[in-house]
Amino acid sequence: MISTRFLSVVCALVGLTLVPTLIHSYTETEVRDGLSTQAISTSLAGYEGVPSGRNATWGKRRFDSDDWMERKYTSDGDDIKLSVIRSFDPKSLYHHPELAIAYGPSYVRSEVKRFAQRPDIPVHILYTDQDGGTVAMYALEYDRGFVEDPIRFQIRTAGELLFSRRKPMTIFFVTDERVPASASIDTVPAVKVLFAAVDSFLGKGSSETP
Repeated sequence: MISTRFLSVVCALVGLTLVPTLIHSYTETEVRDGLSTQAISTSLAGYEGVPSGRNATWGKRRFDSDDWMERKYTSDGDDIKLSVIRSFDPKSLYHHPELAIAYGPSYVRSEVKRFAQRPDIPVHILYTDQDGGTVAMYALEYDRGFVEDPIRFQIRTAGELLFSRRKPMTIFFVTDERVPASASIDTVPAVKVLFAAVDSFLGKGSSETP
């Protein structure tokens, strides 16, 4: 028997616990923001893109994604691969995405860098060696902002998701296999393609880092 003195407190606690249940069981659980990878232009930063030929089921199998694209962008013999995937399972995108997107090269070091031309976008960069070679880089978009630290992001959103619907994360992943040893990462063409893809996807909207 519960004392009537605590009845109001118990009712409030029970009501609070019912909120996540109602949100995730009786309403639409996913937020549709109207954005789509298919809106990304086939012309980016002077490069022209064509489909990469990736298997049509790849995005669903690897990232549980129904909205993804992958193209090879070419300009004067230089090829850059762009993969853009949206998923309501963020961890599938930020936890070693190179293992699914750019499988093959052995990346030996990584860093997160903000470029002068787009300081609002933290770019995750992967290097195959210390003296040039293949460079991969990616940016993570979530709710019109960009994620620099996925662990902090996961901790922050864990509580939010109890009382709100899921939102999609988008990864913009570019790979350049012909980076000269003497090239500065700031001048690598893949950087321009990456930022152009982000702008094309968001309709040139600006964002802040969560």
